[in-house]
Amino acid sequence: MPLYKRKLYTLMKPPKDLKLDEQLFQVRFTKEIFREYQEYLNCMKLYQRRVWTCKVSGKSNLTYKEAIVSEHKANEKVQQFPKEFMGPVLHMVQFSPLRIDELVDSLYKDFKERFVVGEVVTGTHGEGSSTSTCMCQILKVLKEEGKKYETPRYNVAWLDDNNRKIGISKESADDLKRKRHPFSRALLKAFVRESTSSGPSRNSPWSVDEMVNEAHTQKKRKHPEGTSARKKADGKRQHVHKGELLTLRITDLWGKVIIYRLRRTRYPIEDSHVNLSSEDPQLNDRPVPSTDFLLPMACVGDLLMVWDFCSLFSKALLLSPFTLEELEKSLDYKEGEAPLLLEINFALLCIALTDPILRDEFFHRRKHHSKISMANWKDDLCDFLELPSQHKFTGVTHVPTIQQGLYRQLDACVKLKILMELVGCCVSSSAIRTQIDNNIEEHQLAMANKREAEVEELKRKNEERENLKRQQCPGNTNFLAVENGDHQEEKVLENGREHRNQEGEHPFLEKENHHSVSVRSRHVLLKEKLAAKLALEGVKERQRTEEQKKLQEKRKEQAEALTQCKIQQQMLAERLKKQEHLEREMEKHYIRTTPLGKDCFHNCFWFFFREGRLFVESNDCKQWGYYTAKEELDALFKSLNLKGIREKSLQKELETLYEKISTALQKRSKELAQQYAVEEALVRRSECVRSAPRLTGFLAYVNRLRMP
Repeated sequence: MPLYKRKLYTLMKPPKDLKLDEQLFQVRFTKEIFREYQEYLNCMKLYQRRVWTCKVSGKSNLTYKEAIVSEHKANEKVQQFPKEFMGPVLHMVQFSPLRIDELVDSLYKDFKERFVVGEVVTGTHGEGSSTSTCMCQILKVLKEEGKKYETPRYNVAWLDDNNRKIGISKESADDLKRKRHPFSRALLKAFVRESTSSGPSRNSPWSVDEMVNEAHTQKKRKHPEGTSARKKADGKRQHVHKGELLTLRITDLWGKVIIYRLRRTRYPIEDSHVNLSSEDPQLNDRPVPSTDFLLPMACVGDLLMVWDFCSLFSKALLLSPFTLEELEKSLDYKEGEAPLLLEINFALLCIALTDPILRDEFFHRRKHHSKISMANWKDDLCDFLELPSQHKFTGVTHVPTIQQGLYRQLDACVKLKILMELVGCCVSSSAIRTQIDNNIEEHQLAMANKREAEVEELKRKNEERENLKRQQCPGNTNFLAVENGDHQEEKVLENGREHRNQEGEHPFLEKENHHSVSVRSRHVLLKEKLAAKLALEGVKERQRTEEQKKLQEKRKEQAEALTQCKIQQQMLAERLKKQEHLEREMEKHYIRTTPLGKDCFHNCFWFFFREGRLFVESNDCKQWGYYTAKEELDALFKSLNLKGIREKSLQKELETLYEKISTALQKRSKELAQQYAVEEALVRRSECVRSAPRLTGFLAYVNRLRMP
C-alpha cells in the first residue's frame, strides 16, 4: 500500500445498505465505491497528485497509480530474499529507532560476520592431517551462561554430497565461511520497507506488520524499555514524553546487548512538557493583565457574550453600535434609567417575539392585545418573563420589582442575567437566522474576492520577475557598445594629435626636417594649423553635443522612472486599500467570534474587532483580564515559547493580527484621552455658567436605527 505523508493510506470502506438500482461511482484501480460524485472527484484528485511514496522502494513524488506499479515491481525483487534470513532480520528490525539507511548498514554488517539457523555454509571438519572442507547447516546459535566468546559458536550438521546429515558438532564462527553474501544492501532495504512500517517522526521506531511477524518469526518480541512506556520501581508503567532522553536496550539474536540513546526532540510538543535549557533564547516576563471591571468577575463572561451578540447582529436588532464600556456602565448605573439598557431590552424582546409559538403564547395571556412599544417596555418584559415556557428564567423572581418601576435598583448581575435569557430566546429566531445566512453568503463572497485579488497579485509579481530577468539578460549590450565607441573616438583623436606632432610640432623633428620646413611656404603651414584647430574644435563640439544628448536622455529616463515609481506607489496604495476593504467586509459578516489561541496554562485569548482590548480568560473560565497598551502586546508576544504547540499557534495568530490589534489598542487609548478631556471641559463650563452638565458617554446613547 503506498504511503501518504509517511503513513499507510487506508482505503474507503464501501457504503452501507447498497441498493441494486442505486447509481454509484467506483475508482477503477482501488475498487472504492462512492455515492456522491463530488466525493469521487475529490478522491480522484488526491490520487492524481504527486504526494505518494512507494513503500518498498522509497520513491517519492508519485501519483497513486505510479506508486502501485512501483511497489509491484519492487515486490518481485523482494521475493528473491533468502527465507532463512527473513525471521532474524525482522527480529532485529522490530522497535529499532535507527533511520532506514543506518538500519540497513547495521544489519548488513551484522549478518556479514555472523550466521543464522538454517543457513548452509562451508566449514572445516576434523583435526590435524584429517581435516577436510565440506558443507554444513547451522542448527542453533549457542548462548552459554557464564562464558563470553570473542566469536559466536554454533551447532552445525555436516552434510554429504547428497545433502544428508553425517554428523553434528559445535563450531566457532572462525571455522565457517560463506561463498558469497546471501543478499545485497538494495534487496535488504526493499525487504525492510515492504515488511515494516514507521511513524511520521524520523525517530519513530520500526514496527513489523502483524501478518509478516506471525509468518516469519517464532515468538513476538517484547517492547523495548524506553520507547513509549517505562516501568517504575513499583511496577507501574510510566509514559515517556517528547523531549525526554531515552535509553533503549535491545538484545540481538546472538545475545549481544545493543544500547540506543536518543531524544525525541521534534518541536513543537505539548506545552507542559517543554523544559527550557541554557541554549534557548531568553523569554520576556508575561505581562499581568488588568482586572479592574465595574461588574463582579463572575459576570464578565456573560457581559462579553451579550455585547458581542448585540454587536454581531445589530442590523437585525436595529441597535446602533455601542462600546463594551458603555454597556458595563449602564448595567452598574442605579441613579436613573440608562437609555442603552432600555433600547437593548426592547430590541431583544421584539426579536424574541418573532417566534410564532412565543408570540401566540404571549398575546394569548395578555389581558390587552396592544402591540409592544418602547413606552411600555417594562410591562411587556414582565409579561414575557411570566410566560409558562419562561418560568425557568431567574428574571421571574424579579418581576414585582420591575412592575413597581424599580428596574434601575436591580443588581447589575440580575440585569445581565435577564439580558442573557433574552439573548437565548433570540438565537433561534427567524430574524437572526436570516442575518446569519446573509452573513455567510457575504463572507463567502468576500473570501472569493480576496482569493481573486491574491491570484492577481501573484500574477503581477511573476510578470515583474520575468521582466526583470529579460532586462538583466546578457544579450543587452547597447550600453557597452556606446561606451566602447566613445573610447575608440578618444583613441582616434589621440592618434591624430600624435601624428600632427610627428609632422611639425615636435621640437626634435623640427630640427631634423628644418630644410623641408624652409621649403614649404608659411601660408600653407598656417592653413594646416587652422584646419587642425577647426577639426579639434569640431571634435569638442561633437563631444559637448553628445554629452548634452546623454544628459537629456538621462533626465528623461529619471523622469520616466519617477513617473513609473509614482504609478507603482499609486497601484500599491489601491491594492492595499482594496485588501483593507475586503478584510473589513469579512469582519462585518462574521457570525461568531473565536479565540486567538491558548498559552501553556490553557488561558484563552480573545480579541473583538469592535473593542480595543485583548482579553484573557483563565482555564477554568472564572477569571478575566485584558491588555490595553501596545507595550503589553509586545511583551506578551515575546514571552511565548515556540517549543509548545499552543503557544506557537497563539504567537502565529498574534503575528497575523498584530497590526490590527496594536492599532485598536492605540486608537482606544486616544479616544479615552479625548473623552476625558471633553467631559472635564464640560464640567468646568457648567460650573462657570451655573447650569446642569450635558449628558455624555453611556447616558447620551441614542439608538438611530430603531424604527419610530
